Amino acid sequence: MKTQRFANLLHDETFKIVVGAPGNERLMIKILELLLPGKRILELINLDKENHGLIIADKNTTFDLLCKAENGDLFIVEMQFAGHKTFRDRMLVYSTYPVRMQMDARIRAAEDGEAAVRGGTTDKMDYGLHPIYIVSLLNFSLKHEDKDALEDGLVSRYSIRCDKNGELMTDAIHFVYLELGRLKAKEGEIGKCLTPLEKLAYSLKYMHLLERKPDGFDDDMQSMLFKASELAGMTREQRHNYDKAMTNKLDIIIQKREAREEGLAEGRAEGRAEGRAEGRAEGRAEGRAEGRAEGRAEGRAEGIRQQAMESARRMLAEEFSIETIARITGLGEDLISTL
Repeated sequence: MKTQRFANLLHDETFKIVVGAPGNERLMIKILELLLPGKRILELINLDKENHGLIIADKNTTFDLLCKAENGDLFIVEMQFAGHKTFRDRMLVYSTYPVRMQMDARIRAAEDGEAAVRGGTTDKMDYGLHPIYIVSLLNFSLKHEDKDALEDGLVSRYSIRCDKNGELMTDAIHFVYLELGRLKAKEGEIGKCLTPLEKLAYSLKYMHLLERKPDGFDDDMQSMLFKASELAGMTREQRHNYDKAMTNKLDIIIQKREAREEGLAEGRAEGRAEGRAEGRAEGRAEGRAEGRAEGRAEGRAEGIRQQAMESARRMLAEEFSIETIARITGLGEDLISTL
C-alpha cells in the first residue's frame, strides 16, 4: 500500500488548511491571477472571517478563504466538493457579506471622525465599493445554456450587466467558477493538460493520488502548490488539522454507508418475519410462498425507505445538496425537501 505524499485539496477544510496556510499568499495570488486574466495583485492578506461577522448559522457557510488585496479588492475563495441546485444563489448571498463589511467600515470611519474612503469627507456617505470577486473551485460542472459560457472549457465568469447590450452596471461584484468536473483529462492522462488552467484543474483534482509533480508542471504556481500540499512538509499543527479534517470527511462517508447497510439488513429481517406470519395464517403452500415473497419485499422496501429517510435527515443537517442526497439514498427530491 503506497504512502500518500500530497494532500487532498478537494474538500473545503483541507483546501483552506493547505492553500490558506500562512506563507502561501503568493500561491493564492498566482491562482487568482490565472483565474482573473489581466488582474495584478501585489499583496494579499488573509482576513479573519470571524472578526467581521461573516458566519451564518453553521460551519458550512463559513468562507473557506477571505482575502484582501493592497488596493482594497476583496476575494472570497471557495472549494466546493458537491453541487446543489441553489449553488449560484448561495454564492450571491456570500457576496453580500463583503459589501456589508465595506459599508460598516465606512460608517465606523465617519463616526470616528476619520476621512471617508476614496477621498470623501465625513459629512457625506460614499457608497463606492472596492471590487469583490467570488472565486469558486468546483469538483463538478454547472449547467449552462451552451458551451459559449465557458472559457477554455473550464471557467465561467459572471458580473452584473445590461440585459440588452452587456453594459457593465457596476464593477463591484464578480463571480468566477473553475469547473473541475469539465476537465477532459482523467487520472493519469497528464499529457492532455496543455494550458495552465488545465494543469491547475488537474493538480487540484488529482493531487492526493500523485506520487510526484508531473513533468511539465514547472511554473511558479505549480511548484508552490505541490510544495504546500506535501504532507511531510507540513507543520505539526497543520498536519494535525489536516488529518482531523480528513477524518471528519471519512466519518460522514462511513455513516452514510453504514446507514444504508443497516436499512437493508432491517428490511430483510422484517420481510422474513412478516412473510412467515402471513404464510402460516393462510395455511396453504401458495399462500405461504406469496406471503413470504410479499412480506420480504414490503419489509425490505419499508426498512430501506425508513433508513434512507433517516440518512437523508442526517445529510440535510450536514448541508448536503438535495440532488446528492437523492442520488445516495434513492429517495425522491420532493420527499427529501419535506424532511
